[in-house]
Amino acid sequence: MSRLAALAPAPLLLALAASLGGSGCNPRAPEPSVTQDAPSPDKSQTEPAKRPTAASTSPLWQPKRCIKQTPDTPERTVTGPVPAAGCPDDPGPVPELVKKRIEIRGAASGVLTVDAEIAQEDEHRQRGLMYRKALDENAGMLFIFEVERELTFWMRNTCLPLDMMFIAADGTIVGIEENTPTLTDETFSPGCNAKYVLEVNAGWTRKNGVKAGMKVKLPRS
Repeated sequence: MSRLAALAPAPLLLALAASLGGSGCNPRAPEPSVTQDAPSPDKSQTEPAKRPTAASTSPLWQPKRCIKQTPDTPERTVTGPVPAAGCPDDPGPVPELVKKRIEIRGAASGVLTVDAEIAQEDEHRQRGLMYRKALDENAGMLFIFEVERELTFWMRNTCLPLDMMFIAADGTIVGIEENTPTLTDETFSPGCNAKYVLEVNAGWTRKNGVKAGMKVKLPRS
């Protein structure tokens, strides 16, 4: 805009602008007052994209946990004397294992405890409760494995009938093999992956209302 146009009166200014064919500086549109609502900004342009949450990215279908439900009546019953007749003598040496208290939660009688020997080394897991002729009422043995997988147990050289609780890594009992017979190479497993197995006297789990699906508070390694 020339200096002459800037000093001319407003009507002359408009006429001058018209005579120039509309070229040059057009008057600015009035600014909105503070009471006038400004148009909402486009949020897609002003806000950063949100990261997807875990819930939005998780699959709609998830596999169900493998649990062998505890039947209303046991699949097996204890037969024969306890300890078993013909129980072999212990060849020794007898290892001294660390004992830890295990808690089982969810039973009708409240929190149950088992004072369990810890079998974590391979040699101790292989021996287990072999050759034992007695086991205290609330005593047992906890077998700890490196990874969660399908485990199978037998009763070779085992003179006491046992209940075997197969426990997942998160402490869930995935199955109980009740009243396993003595002195047999037959194998027992609920068919579900487990990382721990807690052995107690036969009949202990049913007597205390322990079932598959309950939680076990495991000791810290």
